[in-house]
Formats: sequence, structure tokens, C-alpha cells
Amino acid sequence: MSYDDDDDYEYLPALITALTDPSEGEWTIDGWRIARLGLVQGSAEYGTIYDPLGPEATGFPMRPGGTPVYLVSSEDAPEEPVAALVHPSDTIPVRTEDWGDRVATPSGLAVLHANPTNNWIEPAAQIVKRTWAVLHARAAEGDDWMLENFREMLQHVRVDPTDWPVEPVEGDFENNWLMIPDEAGTGTVLGILVDPDGSNTTACLDAEGNTVAALLTFGF
Repeated sequence: MSYDDDDDYEYLPALITALTDPSEGEWTIDGWRIARLGLVQGSAEYGTIYDPLGPEATGFPMRPGGTPVYLVSSEDAPEEPVAALVHPSDTIPVRTEDWGDRVATPSGLAVLHANPTNNWIEPAAQIVKRTWAVLHARAAEGDDWMLENFREMLQHVRVDPTDWPVEPVEGDFENNWLMIPDEAGTGTVLGILVDPDGSNTTACLDAEGNTVAALLTFGF
């Protein structure tokens, strides 16, 4: 479908405009805020999109040197992102596939990384712990449903957070996302707080029908 065919993708013209000028880091276009979060880097040939406490994952090819990720939110609500675009190609997409694939995010945390390990949780271990702390801080302000849901998912995968910090790092998940730089030689890790009911990935195509990007959509 073209980007004008579905109200769910009404931000895509603004996103594509931003992609044509990657030298900038943030744009406000037609009521949408587009932020270039940085590069997902790692030694894996394919990156991973998944919930580290969930049951499934999807992948994306890595661009040499790192794959850029763009976050989309309303200009009036930058703290509530509605989509992320993973762009492993130099080519600008012109349309989406007619359908997408569901990605389970039962903990409310979507993670992107390019760590080749076969250990499911390990690449996201630090971001899971920092999510735990942020959700504690939000619960203390009266917004506790995500913390309780996150706690249940930790129990489900038999992870004990008893000794984890509950004081968040300043600035963590300020607009519901956090990128941890590559400090241990294992690659960058990007976490986004999303709808526990699930997210969707949709392929974005160039004029010849080649997949050049992946659109991850979510909401609350």
C-alpha cells in the first residue's frame, strides 16, 4: 500500500522526508516528531527485534558500520512513540507491504540489538535492569501497571530482580526509549517501552519492490 492509503501510517510522509536528509538528528514535520536515535551496532550479520522476556523475535539485516533507527511520535506527545523505523539500506522506501507480522511484547519492552549470542536474555540484561528501575520510579508516582506487568513477566521467565537497583539512572527512558552504547564490545542495545499487547513489523519497500527498511509500530 502507499503511505496515503492507511490512517495508521499517516506519519510516514514526514518520516520519509526525514530519511532524505540523514545529516539531521531530529525533525518536526506536519505535527510529527522524528528522532534519529543512533546506530544499532554489533558483530551479528542480522539484528534482532524482540522482547527479552517474551517468546519470539524478528530480524533485520545489518548495515556496515551500524543500522540507523528512527523514532516517531506526535509533536504534542514526544513521550509516547508510535513507531520506529529500522533502516539497513541506503535506499529510501516508497511504500509498505500490504500486511505486517505480529511481534509479542508481553513485558512492554522491545529491544533491538546485533549481538550474535544464542543466549536469549543476555544481550538485553542491562536494559532490562534499567527498565525495572524506571518502572519503579513511575510506580512511585502512581503509574504502577507497567511495573506489575513487568514483574509478572520476570517471574514467568524465572528471573529474580530482588537485588536490582530501583533508583533509575537520570534520563533513562525519558521519552520511553533508551540506547546503551557499546561499552563491553558486544554492540549497542536499544530499548523502547511499548504496548504489552504486542507490536507489529511491516516491511518497507523501494520502487522496485525490494525490502529496504522495517517499520515497528506500537501504541498504548
